[in-house]
Formats: sequence, structure tokens, C-alpha cells
Amino acid sequence: MEPIGVLAINPETKEQPHDFTKTVQVATSYFPSETWDGIEYLGEINARCDVRILVGKSVHEAFLFRRLVEKVNVFRKRSNWINVLLGITVKPVIATHWCFDGIRFKRVSYFVVDYVAKSVGIVSFYQVEGEFPTKVVAHGLGHSKGLRHHTEPLDVMYSDLLRASTLYVEGFCHTCKTEIANAYSID
Repeated sequence: MEPIGVLAINPETKEQPHDFTKTVQVATSYFPSETWDGIEYLGEINARCDVRILVGKSVHEAFLFRRLVEKVNVFRKRSNWINVLLGITVKPVIATHWCFDGIRFKRVSYFVVDYVAKSVGIVSFYQVEGEFPTKVVAHGLGHSKGLRHHTEPLDVMYSDLLRASTLYVEGFCHTCKTEIANAYSID
């Protein structure tokens, strides 16, 4: 078993770091008790945002997804943290990539709500309210246990998926629930 290291990135005054840890605690309750060995709150860092974005009539500072993952990885290497590290922020996180729509290449951008790989994770609580943070974190932690699907090549959930019926009340879409059941079934 391994603990989840939680790192708050640019926390705002209305979102105290202990609230992040509580959210992760609730999220881990969706898993069998032997899946994780607990949560270790590592503290907070203030990182420079990469871009400014216009949302409605408001301008927000935001992180570019790949750069934020690099920043968290740098922290992970400097601190010799070898287990899963989850960086949580209330800032928007943007993933951009090029795709071919059949006629031309165009740049596509998404709000990243949840990304968790086996070594490092990012969760953005930007525009995520109520029970959704817990669900998103739980879904991401499921992916860190090897569940892989959704948008390729990035394993991300973005804001539109939160309003879709694919995210169940328990915090997982149907595919995740099926794979978790298969992974933890007793032979």
C-alpha cells in the first residue's frame, strides 16, 4: 500500500488546504480499504500561472496542463517523493492539442478537471461545486490504479463530462465501475 501525497497549488483563501485533504479522504472511501494506505498532506506551493483566459466577462489566470504536470514532477523529484502525488488547485487548468477535423488541423482546448497517472495527478476545482470535487478525485484515483479510457492520448475528464450522465453518483462512470469490479473480484 502507499499513501497519497497531497500538494495544494496556489490555494485561495476561500479554499483552505485542509479542505483539499478532506476531499481526497472522502474520495478514497469509494475504494476498498486496502487500496490506499492513507493521505499525507505535503503543504502548498505558489506557482506562476502560464496564461490568462477569458471566461464570460471575467479574466482568470490559468495553468497549461503539460507545464503544471512538469512543475508537480519537479517538486516530486526534489522532495524524493516516490509514491503517488496529487496536486490540487482551484485555478483553471487548460489542455490544448491539435486535431484533424477531416478538412484542416485545428487547436482544441479543454478545461482539465481531473488527471491522474500512476505517478502524478492534477485536480482542478475550478467551477466545480458541491459533491463533484469528491467524485472527480475518486475517478482520478481510479485511473491511477490502471483504469484508462476517455479522451486519448490524455486521460482527462473535462467540465462537460461533469454534466453528462457518464459520471455516476459513486464517482465513477460505468466503464470504471466494471473494471474496478473485475480488478477486485475474488477468484
